[in-house]
Amino acid sequence: MNTLPSGVFKNSKTVFKVAKKLGVSTLALLVRANNLNLISQPQYNMLKTQAEKEFSEFLKREAQKKERQKKKSGGPSYYTLRLNRNGRLFTQSVLDAFYSGRIEPSAASLLLKIKSNQFPKLENEMYQ
Repeated sequence: MNTLPSGVFKNSKTVFKVAKKLGVSTLALLVRANNLNLISQPQYNMLKTQAEKEFSEFLKREAQKKERQKKKSGGPSYYTLRLNRNGRLFTQSVLDAFYSGRIEPSAASLLLKIKSNQFPKLENEMYQ
Protein backbone atom coordinates (compact mmCIF):
# COMPACT_ATOMS: atom_id res chain seq x y z
CA MET A 1 0.00 0.00 0.00
CA ASN A 2 2.95 2.31 0.51
CA THR A 3 3.61 2.43 -3.23
CA LEU A 4 0.25 3.95 -4.12
CA PRO A 5 0.45 7.13 -6.17
CA SER A 6 -0.81 10.34 -4.67
CA GLY A 7 -4.40 11.26 -5.46
CA VAL A 8 -5.60 7.66 -5.45
CA PHE A 9 -8.38 8.42 -3.02
CA LYS A 10 -9.56 11.54 -4.82
CA ASN A 11 -12.73 9.92 -6.18
CA SER A 12 -14.22 6.48 -6.66
CA LYS A 13 -13.11 6.25 -10.31
CA THR A 14 -9.43 6.53 -9.41
CA VAL A 15 -9.92 4.07 -6.55
CA PHE A 16 -11.56 1.64 -9.01
CA LYS A 17 -8.65 1.93 -11.47
CA VAL A 18 -6.07 1.25 -8.77
CA ALA A 19 -8.11 -1.61 -7.31
CA LYS A 20 -8.40 -3.18 -10.74
CA LYS A 21 -4.65 -2.84 -11.27
CA LEU A 22 -4.01 -4.50 -7.90
CA GLY A 23 -6.55 -7.24 -8.58
CA VAL A 24 -8.83 -6.47 -5.66
CA SER A 25 -12.31 -5.03 -5.30
CA THR A 26 -12.84 -1.33 -4.76
CA LEU A 27 -14.39 -2.03 -1.38
CA ALA A 28 -11.42 -4.16 -0.31
CA LEU A 29 -9.02 -1.37 -1.24
CA LEU A 30 -11.08 1.20 0.66
CA VAL A 31 -11.33 -0.97 3.77
CA ARG A 32 -7.60 -1.65 3.73
CA ALA A 33 -6.80 2.05 3.22
CA ASN A 34 -9.11 2.95 6.08
CA ASN A 35 -7.55 0.33 8.37
CA LEU A 36 -4.07 1.66 7.57
CA ASN A 37 -5.25 5.23 8.19
CA LEU A 38 -4.44 6.28 4.64
CA ILE A 39 -7.87 7.89 4.43
CA SER A 40 -10.15 9.39 7.05
CA GLN A 41 -13.43 7.83 8.10
CA PRO A 42 -15.56 10.53 6.39
CA GLN A 43 -13.53 10.13 3.19
CA TYR A 44 -13.95 6.34 3.42
CA ASN A 45 -17.72 6.71 3.85
CA MET A 46 -17.98 9.10 0.90
CA LEU A 47 -15.89 6.88 -1.41
CA LYS A 48 -17.74 3.75 -0.32
CA THR A 49 -21.10 5.38 -1.06
CA GLN A 50 -19.87 6.50 -4.50
CA ALA A 51 -18.49 3.05 -5.28
CA GLU A 52 -21.73 1.34 -4.23
CA LYS A 53 -23.76 3.75 -6.36
CA GLU A 54 -21.56 3.17 -9.41
CA PHE A 55 -21.71 -0.58 -8.89
CA SER A 56 -25.51 -0.57 -8.72
CA GLU A 57 -25.61 1.50 -11.93
CA PHE A 58 -23.27 -1.04 -13.54
CA LEU A 59 -25.60 -3.88 -12.50
CA LYS A 60 -28.58 -2.04 -14.01
CA ARG A 61 -26.70 -1.53 -17.31
CA GLU A 62 -25.76 -5.22 -17.40
CA ALA A 63 -29.37 -6.26 -16.75
CA GLN A 64 -30.54 -3.98 -19.57
CA LYS A 65 -27.90 -5.43 -21.87
CA LYS A 66 -29.10 -8.97 -21.10
CA GLU A 67 -32.69 -7.96 -21.77
CA ARG A 68 -31.73 -6.50 -25.16
CA GLN A 69 -29.87 -9.70 -26.04
CA LYS A 70 -32.90 -11.82 -25.11
CA LYS A 71 -35.11 -9.72 -27.38
CA LYS A 72 -32.86 -10.25 -30.40
CA SER A 73 -34.29 -12.77 -32.80
CA GLY A 74 -32.35 -15.62 -34.26
CA GLY A 75 -29.82 -17.80 -32.61
CA PRO A 76 -26.10 -18.07 -32.16
CA SER A 77 -23.83 -17.48 -35.11
CA TYR A 78 -22.46 -20.30 -37.21
CA TYR A 79 -19.02 -19.77 -35.69
CA THR A 80 -20.37 -19.99 -32.14
CA LEU A 81 -22.07 -23.27 -32.97
CA ARG A 82 -18.95 -24.64 -34.65
CA LEU A 83 -16.83 -23.57 -31.69
CA ASN A 84 -19.21 -25.27 -29.25
CA ARG A 85 -19.32 -28.47 -31.29
CA ASN A 86 -15.54 -28.68 -31.66
CA GLY A 87 -14.75 -27.48 -28.15
CA ARG A 88 -12.66 -24.42 -27.32
CA LEU A 89 -9.52 -26.31 -26.31
CA PHE A 90 -9.54 -28.51 -29.41
CA THR A 91 -10.20 -25.53 -31.67
CA GLN A 92 -7.41 -23.54 -30.06
CA SER A 93 -4.99 -26.47 -30.37
CA VAL A 94 -5.76 -26.96 -34.06
CA LEU A 95 -5.49 -23.25 -34.79
CA ASP A 96 -2.19 -23.01 -32.92
CA ALA A 97 -0.82 -25.97 -34.91
CA PHE A 98 -2.05 -24.39 -38.15
CA TYR A 99 -0.56 -20.98 -37.44
CA SER A 100 2.76 -22.48 -36.36
CA GLY A 101 2.93 -24.53 -39.57
CA ARG A 102 2.76 -27.96 -37.93
CA ILE A 103 -0.34 -28.98 -39.90
CA GLU A 104 -1.55 -28.14 -43.38
CA PRO A 105 -4.55 -25.86 -43.95
CA SER A 106 -6.54 -28.75 -45.46
CA ALA A 107 -5.93 -30.93 -42.38
CA ALA A 108 -6.93 -28.11 -40.03
CA SER A 109 -9.99 -27.46 -42.16
CA LEU A 110 -11.03 -31.11 -41.96
CA LEU A 111 -10.49 -31.25 -38.20
CA LEU A 112 -12.48 -28.08 -37.51
CA LYS A 113 -15.07 -28.72 -40.25
CA ILE A 114 -14.69 -25.15 -41.50
CA LYS A 115 -12.94 -23.60 -44.50
CA SER A 116 -9.44 -22.34 -43.82
CA ASN A 117 -10.30 -18.83 -45.03
CA GLN A 118 -12.86 -18.66 -42.19
CA PHE A 119 -10.35 -19.41 -39.42
CA PRO A 120 -10.00 -15.73 -38.45
CA LYS A 121 -13.76 -15.44 -37.93
CA LEU A 122 -13.77 -18.59 -35.80
CA GLU A 123 -10.81 -17.33 -33.79
CA ASN A 124 -12.51 -13.96 -33.35
CA GLU A 125 -15.57 -15.74 -31.94
CA MET A 126 -13.35 -17.56 -29.43
CA TYR A 127 -12.13 -14.33 -27.87
CA GLN A 128 -15.46 -12.54 -27.58
